[in-house]
Parts: sequence; C-alpha cells; structure tokens
Amino acid sequence: MTTHKSPIIDVHAHHLPEAIIQALRLRSEAPRLLDGQSLVDCGSGLIYPLLPGLVDIDGQLARMEIQGITTRLLSVPPPGVAGLSRADSIAVARDANDELAALSQSTGGRLWGLAVLPLQHPDAAADELVRAAGIGLAGAQLLSNAEGRPLDGPEYHLLFAAAAENDVTMVIHPTLPIDRIAVDAAGLMTTLGFLFDTTACVSRLVISGIYDRHPDLKLLLPHVGSTIPLLLGRFDYEFELMGIDLPFPGRPSEHLRRLYVDCVCESPSALRLAVETFGADHIMFGSDEPFWTAERAAQTLDAARLSASDVEMIRNGTAKVLFGLSGTQLDDK
Repeated sequence: MTTHKSPIIDVHAHHLPEAIIQALRLRSEAPRLLDGQSLVDCGSGLIYPLLPGLVDIDGQLARMEIQGITTRLLSVPPPGVAGLSRADSIAVARDANDELAALSQSTGGRLWGLAVLPLQHPDAAADELVRAAGIGLAGAQLLSNAEGRPLDGPEYHLLFAAAAENDVTMVIHPTLPIDRIAVDAAGLMTTLGFLFDTTACVSRLVISGIYDRHPDLKLLLPHVGSTIPLLLGRFDYEFELMGIDLPFPGRPSEHLRRLYVDCVCESPSALRLAVETFGADHIMFGSDEPFWTAERAAQTLDAARLSASDVEMIRNGTAKVLFGLSGTQLDDK
C-alpha cells in the first residue's frame, strides 16, 4: 500500500469507546459482553470478538502508518447503544461521543469520530446529533433500523432535518436485520442480512422523499452501495408497472444515485459497478477495520483497474469534499 504517493482517507473503520464497553459489561442479557468479556453479544445470534483493534488506538495509528492512511473515521459497531434503557442510551451515547471527539485532539487530526446516536429515541437522537456536531465529530452513524423499527417514519423527520440543517453526513451501517428468519443459517446474517437491511433502510428513506425534503442531505451507504447498484433498473420498471405515485419528480433511480458509498466489497467487479452507478466522486476508501483490513481494500481498488483520476477520488478526493477533510485536519464547517 505504501507504493502509492497519494494519501488515503479511510471513512469506514470501527472503535468501541470505553463508555459502551462499561455499559455492556454491567448487563446480564444482550446486549452484553460474554466469555470473560472477550465477546460482544448483540443478541439474536450476532456475536463478535472484542478485537484488540476495536480498543487499541496506538496500535491503530501504527497500522495506519504502514497502510499509508493519513486520516481515519471511526464509528461504533453494533449494538451501539441499542438495547439500553432510554436514560442509559442517552447518557452512554453522550459519553461515547465525548471520547470520540477527544480522539481528534489526541491524535493531531488523524482519527475522527462519527457520532453514535440513541436511535430508538428520535427526539434524543436529534439532540445528540446537534451536540455531537458542535463538539467536532465528523458526522453521525445510523444503524439500519432502530431496535426493529424502520427509519422512514415521521418520528424521524426531526433527526434528518437536524442533519441537513447542521450539514452532518449520515452513515447508514448494518445491524441486526429487522427480518432475521431468512438469514439465521450460519454466516448469512452478516453476508446477506446486513446488506438486505441497509438496502431496505435506504430504499425506504429515498422513496419516502427524503431528498425532496432535504435536497442537501448527505447519506453514505457502505459496502459499495449494498445491493442498490443491482436494483436500479428494477426500481424504475416495477414502480412504473405498478403505477406507484412518488413524493418527488423523476424516477427512483435518479434519487438513489445521489447516495455516497465506500469501497468495502472484496470484489473488483462490484467496485467497478459502483463507479458506473454513482461516479467516483461519490465513492470513498473504506477498510471496515478491524473486521476486514485496509490491505485487502487497497488490493480490491488496485484490481478494479480504474482510471487514475477515479482512484484518486476514491483514495481521498471524495472524502475531502463530503466530510470537509483536508489532509489530516478537519476544516471548520
């Protein structure tokens, strides 16, 4: 990865703040820590190891140096603060966001946090989003559902309005799928269920007219846009066939193409399709560390054989524009 001269801005990596670890440690049922506190149990069979990369900031910075990554955005993996009481989810999200905000100061702008929100409480989520933007977080992460509730209902209008008004980029990350029966076989929840849930989440948001209500809203859908690139033609045809009236002019595909995505996919052909669908100016480098690796993401980008200009946009150009990043510093918004 160090053979490239241009810097990499990694917009998709994870960190578990101590506030969330402590909250999970105190629980006897999911979400909780298991097996001597070495496993994170999100419930419904979603369990992952508490990897060193989720907590070791010095180790993360050392790996970034080797990988040629100048700036990395960190988000909290599931369960976030889902499953906690209202009071606890609000308090823990606040403490976790304070920890994430402090990382930018302690690392000289090499690490920036994406806010974790008490999404199951829309009013509190909107308040915390505004507060998090005020203390310098680079954006906010939404899980793809709020404890089984879709995000396109009217109760969430104030959250997206707050994001638009405060110019906060919203990253939609998968979590426990709303419908888990079809993906309860070994390995299917994360390989298929995660992408199904993020696809459903962003599709519902877009067809509800979210871009019509908030023309400047910035939504980032990881994993090369999930399954959206494969479905654009089907959206247009089926909606026309069924005579569905949409709350915005134009075809669904025109609005879905406004999404931003990252390059986490392990498939050069999928990345090329994403470039064709969204344009390189809507695609960013993502590693999904520590669950995946930046080395493999770079290999996928190299193997896609894109133009030099497209590669530069993906490595750093798009992220600089979307998140207001310049080098390793975050410009004043």
